[in-house]
Amino acid sequence: MTGRQKQGEVGTAERLQALRMKSGRSEQELASELGLTIHSYSDLEQHDEELESAVSIAQALKLAKLLDTDLLTLLGETEIPVKMPIARVRAALSAQLGNSAEAKELMEDTLNWDLGPFLEGSEEWTTVYTIEFVRQLATAIEVDWQVLLAGIAAA
Repeated sequence: MTGRQKQGEVGTAERLQALRMKSGRSEQELASELGLTIHSYSDLEQHDEELESAVSIAQALKLAKLLDTDLLTLLGETEIPVKMPIARVRAALSAQLGNSAEAKELMEDTLNWDLGPFLEGSEEWTTVYTIEFVRQLATAIEVDWQVLLAGIAAA
């Protein structure tokens, strides 16, 4: 049982396995669709934190779509949060950091992530970061992480 999981709740790994079985897809099929090895995909169904830390946001979004669900539901979040457009978050963070390389470096040290691809807003940024990045960013900017994730999923 993970630190985030309460007794009696189904974990992310178990939820993912149940959704895959319900969809009639094999582990190999989903691994292939996501560009993962079968071993890497299997880890997603065995370890609750794996979905948040081992695959990109883009892969997690694709997996949710393949399993005919949304990412927050896949993660076990039952309340639908308001959606904050990620472009707004990016703009606010850019404004907060300004042109200060020192402020950007401090934020990157806090998050333990390079903010370049996120701040640039390239289409590929979701292939670089994980859901864990979203959690850390949300904490740093004092916003509910589900609100950020819903904003990404809605984009």
